[in-house]
Amino acid sequence: MLAKNPIRWRRVLLVTALGTVTIIAIATAFRYWQVKTQGWCIRFAPNGTQKVLSGNDCLK
Repeated sequence: MLAKNPIRWRRVLLVTALGTVTIIAIATAFRYWQVKTQGWCIRFAPNGTQKVLSGNDCLK
């Protein structure tokens, strides 16, 4: 008979949890960067006109 190799469940769960948190953090950071650099907004002037801006122009 072959000897059973015990699975270290604590290590498996730790690696899985850290991997999941890392992926979520990277996805959140990427989405924030994407909206900040490629996002758009609409500026309204007092005379009623509007202008569509994108990227860093929205932050001015």
